Amino acid sequence: MTRKLIVFLVLVLGAYPLLAQNKTVTGTVTDTSDGSPLPGVNVLVQGTTNGTQTDFDGNYTIEVAEGNVLVFSYIGMRTQSITVGASNTVDVQMVVDENQLDEVVVTALGLERSEKSLSYANQQVRTEELTQARPVNVLEGLSGKVAGLSVTQSSSGVGAPTKVLLRGNRSIDGSSQPLYVVDGILLNGDINNISPDDIQEISVLRGANAAALYGSRAANGAIVITTKSGKGAREGVSTSIGFVSTFSSAINLLELQNEYGQGAGGSYGEQATTSWGPRFDGSQVAHWSNNPEYPLFGQTYAYEAQPDNVDDFFQIGHNLATNVGVNINTEKSNVFLGYTFTDAAGIVPGNDLSRHSISTRINTKITDKLTMDGKLNYIRDDFANQLATGEGFDNPVRYLYKTPRNIRTEDFENFEFINPEGKLRQHYFLPQFNGGGNPYWTINNVLRPRLQERVLGLLSLKYQITDDLYILGRSAIDRDSYRSEILRNNDTYTVAQFGSYRKEQQVQSDWNSDVLINYNKQITDDFKIDLNVGANLRVFERDRLWGEGTNFTIENFFALSNTQNPVAREEFEAFEQQSVYALGEFSYKNAVFLNLTARNDWSSTLPEDNRSYFYPSVGLTAVVTDLVDLSSSPLSFLKLRANWAEVGNDTDPFQLAQRANIIFGTAELDPELPNPDLRPETTRSLELGFDSRFLDNRLRLDFTWFRTNTFDQIFATPTPVASGIASRFQNGADIQNSGVEIIFGATIIDNPDFTWDLDVNFGTNESEVLEIAEGFDRLTINSDFIRDYTLVVGGEFGDIYSRGYQRDDQGRVLVDDFGLPLITPGRDEVLVANFNPDWLGGIRNSLRYKNFNFSALIDIRQGGTATNFTDAILARDGVLESTLQGREGGLIFGENFIAGETAIVQSTGAANNIAVSAEEYWNRVGGRNTPVGEAFVTELSNVRLRELVIGYTVPQNLLSKTFITSANISLVGRNLFFISNKADSFDPDLLASIENTAEGRVAFPLPTSRQIGVSINFGF
Repeated sequence: MTRKLIVFLVLVLGAYPLLAQNKTVTGTVTDTSDGSPLPGVNVLVQGTTNGTQTDFDGNYTIEVAEGNVLVFSYIGMRTQSITVGASNTVDVQMVVDENQLDEVVVTALGLERSEKSLSYANQQVRTEELTQARPVNVLEGLSGKVAGLSVTQSSSGVGAPTKVLLRGNRSIDGSSQPLYVVDGILLNGDINNISPDDIQEISVLRGANAAALYGSRAANGAIVITTKSGKGAREGVSTSIGFVSTFSSAINLLELQNEYGQGAGGSYGEQATTSWGPRFDGSQVAHWSNNPEYPLFGQTYAYEAQPDNVDDFFQIGHNLATNVGVNINTEKSNVFLGYTFTDAAGIVPGNDLSRHSISTRINTKITDKLTMDGKLNYIRDDFANQLATGEGFDNPVRYLYKTPRNIRTEDFENFEFINPEGKLRQHYFLPQFNGGGNPYWTINNVLRPRLQERVLGLLSLKYQITDDLYILGRSAIDRDSYRSEILRNNDTYTVAQFGSYRKEQQVQSDWNSDVLINYNKQITDDFKIDLNVGANLRVFERDRLWGEGTNFTIENFFALSNTQNPVAREEFEAFEQQSVYALGEFSYKNAVFLNLTARNDWSSTLPEDNRSYFYPSVGLTAVVTDLVDLSSSPLSFLKLRANWAEVGNDTDPFQLAQRANIIFGTAELDPELPNPDLRPETTRSLELGFDSRFLDNRLRLDFTWFRTNTFDQIFATPTPVASGIASRFQNGADIQNSGVEIIFGATIIDNPDFTWDLDVNFGTNESEVLEIAEGFDRLTINSDFIRDYTLVVGGEFGDIYSRGYQRDDQGRVLVDDFGLPLITPGRDEVLVANFNPDWLGGIRNSLRYKNFNFSALIDIRQGGTATNFTDAILARDGVLESTLQGREGGLIFGENFIAGETAIVQSTGAANNIAVSAEEYWNRVGGRNTPVGEAFVTELSNVRLRELVIGYTVPQNLLSKTFITSANISLVGRNLFFISNKADSFDPDLLASIENTAEGRVAFPLPTSRQIGVSINFGF
């Protein structure tokens, strides 16, 4: 036995060197987000000094023994450890490490800063999230991804303007949207038509504290975009091609009744515009056609419900995007060329967009000390027909939803005909009805084409004077122009019976030039300073010309000269702003950071005595874990931060003197009285927060509390009629916003084959009107048929007032002797709604299993209400499902109808027991001209699956013998469904416009669009 044991040990020990002998292992390291190769990745045998790096194609070769552990590390990526097995090939996909504590981010003025030194809230958005489940408007892709960020959109269809708010509304007469900065170019508009394929990274600076150095326009925060420059790509020429194809369909449509059709009082009428007729019974009734040549003219047809006559109107839309990117890199220069073509169509026929985006960016080292950065981006948007919005008579959705429930699609699709006089006329059941029309006529014969062109240009030169000192000079322009038309054919009811035509064009340019000197010095081992001093010159010009006319001499010949009363108008504005600024960062042990900024602006729009305004900011950051040894605790990282800032703002041009408008050759004084003593508007902001990481960064928590006050605002207030002027321009108001923002992240599973990350964001904002102006504790800034958009001292920004039920001292509703509620006489008496949410949130799950990846984003809005003008009009028309109850009578307000209310008869004081019909009630409270807003309040809370991506990255070993370096395919979806939606039949994110005053009112928006498709990307 002993002999056998000795022989066995000899054999095992003798074989051990054979088992442990080295072998050559090769592989490729790629980025899991897009499959692109990663050059310069460190590959090290754990516990040894044996290592190598990947080449420009991400390939590596290393001598190792089976059983050794290879450690792969790369800046910005998670470190991975893989045990070498029997295979001689080890391919690795690396994942972005969003938790890296010393990551460099782009901040104000394009300066790169260590993230841990920032004393304010800053959040990064991964760009691959924008390119896979891509919307037509890149800003839509931010929904649910940034704490406290709100995204709403105009309902004008594909490519519609988008509004972004960080920390709520605050400006009465100006914009509350953030400033957008692309590669140092301060945009006058937003980034809605920037190609997401060109974007390298996005930084969201959520408050004035973060963006103070940008000047007047940064009071609402800033969104800073860095586009691709070829930096980081392998040397030589590399190419990427991407295809995205998504298709959209209308969901979440109105809940319409299908039991009663055209008529009133239970009687049928073929020309009735309401659906209070008899119950459907299939009997033959008179057809409504006004076309003498139509087969059913003067005939009868079956009186039946048409449950699909709204759904039939909408089509399957699409978004087809093709992108080509080329990197040309040498030792001294990086060049990026990009082209994106987008072909998009909305869910309404004819609502199409064709977009071309061409960009080039060049970074080159001219000498050892002089570098140049140049950029040119041309964007062309060609809209075939931008849809009108709201309850106006050009909105086809308005006519569609008002359609009586028995009108057949096949009849309405024959929207036009030639009458016996040879004139083109509209096919409709009540010709020339005020406020009615055939929706198919509207989308074909009321058109709003628009051609928009945009040029973004940048030239920057940087000279490194010494190792610690450089000077930077740059000039950038955002030039935007458009040409648009509104063409209304003859016989367009209400607005253009005899036709109308409008033509408009505008050119505006925003030119910013600045110089910046930077001094960065490590003074001692513990102390470091980073000083920046600069100056900026902004020159803005806008030239707008438009003309319009009605009543064509020659029917449907669209030219101003063909109208009987053409009117031409012209606007021009220009202003200049000069600025100097300074930024200093003082750090101690790379753990305590003091940041000071100062800026002074001189604006030509303010009076000479108030033209100069100064604003500072101060921030303090302490990285506790770098100062105190907490290695024995689960806490990996803790940063405390505090920041205070003040930002000034000017006003629009030509507000200092009363203007004269020349109309038909006659000068008329503008009814708004200017103020020659205007002061700059000011926003003061305080922000406190912390950033913490636990369990080796597996758990992450970022918390921010903020409060902003925007005061000395510049706006107009009404004046007494006897004064002879309509309003007076002045300073005033103090709007306060406060809230918290929380970002939580967790790496639930993290191993080479499978990762699971959870990211949650949450944000609140509470606003309060502390002050309006001397002599004013209430100011109505916008009114329409259903509500007043009003500021009241002590109330919230955006409070909505409307008509309501008359009540007694106990809050009981008063009804008349007919059993119908009495209504308050004015719109300004009852506070009924406020659009602002209580909180916003997002939950993203990201999973990866080997070459497969999955991500799902849930977007949450809690709170907020709106007056529903859509329901007010349609309830009176009798088309809503809610109008079915009580068709035959028997409704007793406060007893079996309108839950939660108690009613008494005003004349007797007795409890109401008078029955009414649905038609009587909805005619009392609904309609267009005097609706009761209190009866049509809708809650806006909703939870939706905003994005879904299921992707697969082709392994490198399958591509190694081809000319393709990376390949990825993904199934994508947006707005797939609502998990819950208290708004029921409309999308709270879709508004009539992006103006503040559009909030809090629902008026015939488009339905939500569900988008499903595929994304394919290749690298060469």
